[in-house]
Amino acid sequence: METPQSSLRTFAALAAGYWTAPGHRVIAWTLTAGMVLFGAINVAVALWLNIWNRDFFNALEKRDTSMLVEQLYMLAAIVVSAGVAVAIHLHIRRRLQINWRGWLTQVTTRRWLHAGRQYQLGLLADELDNPDGRIAEDIRVSTELAIEFAQTILQCILQLITFLSVLWVLSGELPITIGTYEFSLPGYMVWAAVLYALFGSILTYALGRGLIEAGNVRQGREADVRSVLIRARENAEGIALMRGEPDERMRLHGAMGDLRQAWHAQTRGQGSLALLTSSLAYLAPVVPLVVALPRYLGGELQLGGLMQTAQAFSNVQWALSWLIDNFPRFADWRASVDRVVQLHTALHDLEDTIETPDGEHIEVTTGGADRLVLREVGLSRPDGEALVAEAEVEIQPGERVLIRGQSGSGKSTIMRAIAGVWPWGRGSVELPKGAIAFMPQKPYFPLGTLRQAMLYPKKPEDVDDEELREALHKVGLDHLRGRLDDEERWDQILSGGEQQRVAFARVLMQRPAWVFMDEATSALDEAGQANVMRLLAEDLPETAVISIGHRPGLEAFHTRELVLEPGEDGANLRARAGERGLRDIYRRMSAASRAEPAGPGFWSYFRRTLTGR
Repeated sequence: METPQSSLRTFAALAAGYWTAPGHRVIAWTLTAGMVLFGAINVAVALWLNIWNRDFFNALEKRDTSMLVEQLYMLAAIVVSAGVAVAIHLHIRRRLQINWRGWLTQVTTRRWLHAGRQYQLGLLADELDNPDGRIAEDIRVSTELAIEFAQTILQCILQLITFLSVLWVLSGELPITIGTYEFSLPGYMVWAAVLYALFGSILTYALGRGLIEAGNVRQGREADVRSVLIRARENAEGIALMRGEPDERMRLHGAMGDLRQAWHAQTRGQGSLALLTSSLAYLAPVVPLVVALPRYLGGELQLGGLMQTAQAFSNVQWALSWLIDNFPRFADWRASVDRVVQLHTALHDLEDTIETPDGEHIEVTTGGADRLVLREVGLSRPDGEALVAEAEVEIQPGERVLIRGQSGSGKSTIMRAIAGVWPWGRGSVELPKGAIAFMPQKPYFPLGTLRQAMLYPKKPEDVDDEELREALHKVGLDHLRGRLDDEERWDQILSGGEQQRVAFARVLMQRPAWVFMDEATSALDEAGQANVMRLLAEDLPETAVISIGHRPGLEAFHTRELVLEPGEDGANLRARAGERGLRDIYRRMSAASRAEPAGPGFWSYFRRTLTGR
């Protein structure tokens, strides 16, 4: 587990790459220089206002009308200058914030949405909750507040240097008598400001140090509440059909209960801190006057000098009290930084597990021959529990192989290992050279048009509409042929069977050399299943098909079966005796059709039989 110091160092090393990244560093340094420049201008305007205070109150004490009018014009110039400088400074700061956030979000999502890491991370790191929330919210907080803190700290340093000099000159020397010992303390108001701010900062840290962890926990609970709501929205139909609303309300109630506890813990910490900061806030305008009062009563300062001293003291006190004023926000920022660092640390550990040559994992490579080879592939769960014992499999181009087994035996995990998204285990997978398509049980539909969904993940460029419509016709989706350019939430308006049919249309359009199907016909009836499997044999005769499933009728469309049988060291993948060729299967189906009265040809008869027409 990282310490707070190492967490900050890790974030700095990670996020500071924005200032060195090609294509970003020029604008990054330009905006940073602009922030420094206008931060200095703002301090100069504050010094100008400090001097104005002296002249204005001296004129007020002397009742000099002409000088008062002159100072009012000067005040107008100060106000305009301050407004312009602050506005420009704000624009520069916000531009830097959004640019930095965009770069860090891009870097993080490039690591997260890469080679199945988003899937693997969910299996590997249980404590890493809601990576989407960390990317959307915690990166925002960590970058925005970091820029604001950098701006205010820079302004504090410049203001401290400027007004310490002013305060030192205005302080003079304070005679102090302790018993018989007498001495003069130079710049006594400077020391008073330092001690006052130091005292407040120490108390602030002591009372508020638990706010960082409390903020981290609260942000995690906030993400949990959002997660429950998102799941309810994405699974609205299933919840409605199963009348699961009370259970979902209970889940939300439980998540809100956890959030409430985290909220109260954070409130207790903030309450203790507010007791101190509010007291210091009330004292802030009074303390400078009390400290400067001896010189004013002694006749060493005019009224203007007293007000100038009080304002200079306040500016020094503000600069030294940065921690007091910003600790609650600093606690929120540290919590977000920790969550961003945890995400990148988990991704780094995952990459080490998968990409380190010496580590034990499943090695996936593209072989020299056009065939699929599994060599001593043993699969395990992320915690090390054996799932599938070492398997030796070789599949040639054009073969149709069916993998069966009990639920939970590891059938789908074999496909994930071949796809390279399941690294846990040992052995090697040698992929064929041809294009590969994977068809999970629930197809993925991107946001956009039906055309984009049918061609995903490729771009819909130079594709004939008639080809798309013909593919939809073949899979039995004629009612969608005229909706290619409609933008819908297709994963919500299409039934499970329609979604799987679109997935088969997608394969017909892409024409891969190898197709891996994981229960890809589970939502279809037997006739629909036979139709799409026939389409693969008829339209893609040279394509190798590896199916994972247990539905009746699938064996008729495969030439070989592999069965996962339970074993002590994981399930064993064994070949079932009795291979058969697709030619024999279709010969028997053709013979059956010839036994019927004369009518349409074989394929027309077969299509009519499957569709019930």
